[in-house]
Amino acid sequence: MSTEIVQVVSRTNGELKSQKVKASPYEFTMATRAKWEMVISDEDVEVRAGEFKKINVKEIQLQHDMLATPCAFSHHAVVSVLKVGSKYGNTLIENDRIIKYAYVIGQESGMVRHGDLLAVLNVFPIMFTREATIPVEV
Repeated sequence: MSTEIVQVVSRTNGELKSQKVKASPYEFTMATRAKWEMVISDEDVEVRAGEFKKINVKEIQLQHDMLATPCAFSHHAVVSVLKVGSKYGNTLIENDRIIKYAYVIGQESGMVRHGDLLAVLNVFPIMFTREATIPVEV
């Protein structure tokens, strides 16, 4: 098992925070049974074609040891969801998380309205296949 010292950059209360941690790669098994969670806009937002934007979404509770990936198919005519973000910033997968943001790219110019379905997340339970090393600040 190899470990590396990496720089983790996050944002806390609008301020950038940077810390060096000793971390190692994880090995895990992903279940073939999953569930879908809807990513729903929690605000009205105007988006231009090609624009990258962060949109507030209705909160999604994600339990620990769950991996969420956006579905490959587009669910909205104006934007595509690239990633989702946690309410409390960077969080280890061993902790419960609350998804509060969607990072989107405009497919064309238009409006995203409160209540619009932006995407579907594929949520898979995972199991570590070896003891995971918890990152340690150095």
